[in-house]
Amino acid sequence: MASNTLQKTLIETFMRKALRDINDSPERNTRNLVDMALNFSKGRFQTRFFQSAQRLLSDERSAYYPLVRNVAQNVDHERLLRFGMNLGYNGCTLGANRIREIEAADGFNIPWALFLEIGSPTFPKHSGAYDSLLRQGKELGIYTWFLRANGFSDSLFDLIACHEDCAFILFCEPDGAFERVMDRAAGLNHLMLSIALEDQTEAACRRLRERKMLYAIHMEYSPENMKDILNDNLLYDTQRMNAAFTSFMPAQSCTRGEQAILYDYILRKREEQEFPTILWEIVRDVFEIDAVISDDGCSAGFRPDGSFFTLAHQHEPGDCNLFSSDLKAILMRSLKK
Repeated sequence: MASNTLQKTLIETFMRKALRDINDSPERNTRNLVDMALNFSKGRFQTRFFQSAQRLLSDERSAYYPLVRNVAQNVDHERLLRFGMNLGYNGCTLGANRIREIEAADGFNIPWALFLEIGSPTFPKHSGAYDSLLRQGKELGIYTWFLRANGFSDSLFDLIACHEDCAFILFCEPDGAFERVMDRAAGLNHLMLSIALEDQTEAACRRLRERKMLYAIHMEYSPENMKDILNDNLLYDTQRMNAAFTSFMPAQSCTRGEQAILYDYILRKREEQEFPTILWEIVRDVFEIDAVISDDGCSAGFRPDGSFFTLAHQHEPGDCNLFSSDLKAILMRSLKK
């Protein structure tokens, strides 16, 4: 434990210096940051990720350099540090090690991240159950949480505030409630908002930059809009939004073949480094990261009624519910190796 604390302190110290210096020379300091991260990496996922980053950044024309400059100039550095440490160190280092230990000992799979679909009108009634879920998740090594809510309760932000060692990604709409959501999110450095791609998204992104907040944009893809994505029209249109991440979620109408086509496109665009944003396919990339962390990939979450689901069509016992069962018991029953 002491060595982990020392290592974390050293990483935070180095990151603070790199963030202070990065505006002077984003290219050199970004490479230094990646080199440092690779030196500290011990797990398979971290090592593979930073080796890939080293290779990509060897191209001085990479669009990731303008991305780094944009983020460094327009996002509060304390927010970058806290979210990055929670996701990269707590989630993909300490958490990943814990996940591998428990999986090897007990013979069931643990997702490195969990998806929570929250019914906001009933959330206050179940806030204690969600708090317990997050605490149980951390005991198992889960520090990354993807949240979707049909409306936003103050209790949800209070819950996020109580778990400062986690990284939260909250999907929201650029609608009439957005200002209130942004106000609550502004004080939570371990929370990143992801804005749905709609007519008002550009204005919402501008407001987030004014507040120096880290953000992403996301969209649902389907057979109806796949052509506009695959011919790069979407990425050309969204460049001016300056989002650090651009993520895609499959519609229910998408076949596995269509999902595979979209994922191949994302992998190709990452390699080409033409657009200054990091592309994600939410379902596939979360699964792929988990497969690297613990060999046997899985991705899962809970619906608003508390029922358990998987994103990769694995076994889903119908009576597994976060409001009545412990997380470990649910995963042991649902995700046996």
